[in-house]
Amino acid sequence: MVTKTSENEIVPVVIPISAHLDVPTLLGTARSLGRSGVPVYVIARGSYPITRTSRYIKSLQTFPHDPPDEVWQEALTNLLEKIRRSTQTTPIIYFCTENDLYRFASMRNFLEQHFQLIPTLDKVFEFLEKDKQLPLAEKAGFLVPKSVKLEKKTDIELLINSLRFPVIVKPLARHTIGIFDYKGLIVESRDNAVELIEKYLDKPPTVLIAQEYVAGTDNDVLIFMGSSDSDGNVRAFVTGRKLRQNPPLSGMMACGYIEQLPELESKAKALCKLYKINGFIGIECKRPPNTNDYFYIETSFRPETMNELASGAGVNLVCDVYASGLGRACQTKQTANNGSWYDLFADFDSVQSQVRQGKAKWSCMLKRLPRPITYSHFAFDDPLPFIARLIEKIKTKIKNIFNKSK
Repeated sequence: MVTKTSENEIVPVVIPISAHLDVPTLLGTARSLGRSGVPVYVIARGSYPITRTSRYIKSLQTFPHDPPDEVWQEALTNLLEKIRRSTQTTPIIYFCTENDLYRFASMRNFLEQHFQLIPTLDKVFEFLEKDKQLPLAEKAGFLVPKSVKLEKKTDIELLINSLRFPVIVKPLARHTIGIFDYKGLIVESRDNAVELIEKYLDKPPTVLIAQEYVAGTDNDVLIFMGSSDSDGNVRAFVTGRKLRQNPPLSGMMACGYIEQLPELESKAKALCKLYKINGFIGIECKRPPNTNDYFYIETSFRPETMNELASGAGVNLVCDVYASGLGRACQTKQTANNGSWYDLFADFDSVQSQVRQGKAKWSCMLKRLPRPITYSHFAFDDPLPFIARLIEKIKTKIKNIFNKSK
């Protein structure tokens, strides 16, 4: 149910989270909205010692486990009644992970009746699994590595016989992670493919996808992040690249920066036109050194660390998706030339891993990043999450030292 609002009317945002997400993505989303005066309410599974300290979270209700639909509906109804005491507008629901897009599909009728959804579940649902994205990515001009879908142990034989090694194995989608405990697992040769992969298969809901690994470093991973309307037109965007990932070669961005990449921009905008999804569009690809080949990796339909990077550079994609969902014109910069994003803790772990392997020196952490720099947890106007993260990190280190001494 969508209610018409005036151009300047503030509409609250509700973020439901079924998979634990006390990470910079949620924090950055809340900050981007909160700084514009938008009240942010979170209902989530798990413990949130970091995010709940943010001044930009109006309220944060948690469940110890992912409850059944009826419990979610009761919690959302109670929150809706609370919001309605101060405003007569229909709140917007932001989905911050693809897992939630899948999880809350069973509640679609309830959600559509009481909230405005970003993105809408009907359009995005068919593209959550990576193999459904590949034909459109190829049509948009990306190169697509050969791939094999892995669901049963017998699928490993197809992988061994049809793909060139090394390969990278990833969840087919957020909701098919199951017992697979990697963002990406690099399998170097046929000899250890069975040993590394077999234990994850024939154990629903685990479904994986294996792709031929594209050569290059973390710095060769290119990123497009934009806000798109329901016709697939990109309203605002940034392009850039990762500098380091944690873990290296197959993990989450530890630091990255904006870079003008016209060819990536062109291909990404063409892909957005094919998706026709109102909301966030994050597209990753890899361009091997000394080539002009853009190998498609994946598309995400949610806020990412690039949102916070963009926001720091003046391109508030989170607020533009908010405006787009309300039928309003774009009121942010449409792109940016400079800026970077940095997670001290993730970058330390990434560099430490590479130093131990003899692939990097500690001095690489001293390389200057393009300004303005946006930090994963720290912000001058919202410092408590960084302090909470630092305390958590120190406790973990002490616990590890204590366990080793036993």
